[in-house]
Amino acid sequence: MSVLLGVITLFAVFTLVVAVMQAVAIVRVAPASEKLGSFLPLGWWKFRQIEAKAGPAAAQPLTIYKRAVIAFIVFLLLGLFLSSWTINQTPAPQSASAEPRLINDPRVIPAEFAFNTDNRRVATMPGALLLES
Repeated sequence: MSVLLGVITLFAVFTLVVAVMQAVAIVRVAPASEKLGSFLPLGWWKFRQIEAKAGPAAAQPLTIYKRAVIAFIVFLLLGLFLSSWTINQTPAPQSASAEPRLINDPRVIPAEFAFNTDNRRVATMPGALLLES
């Protein structure tokens, strides 16, 4: 599955690069008075607005741009669905309550030696000599 996710990611990055290259080509062939250089219509993928502003000279790059943006979104959604499905298919790790056993860690104090009822000294505060934590 990870190989398939890698291939989908590679295709998504490739289509993103193609879309950016075509967006730059659209801006280059568009009339300077239309101010497409801010990339605001390109970023929101307003294809009709871009087509109206860029004119007929940008018809071919605009078609490639539309297809690349749509392919990028499809690959992005496909990768998202596939990765979530892969995560749901992996077996869950066993929890601590699944199999009770003795703890052989020397740092763990057994309950019979832990004196939880005794007061422990903590930093003194004005008006209180002992505090329980």
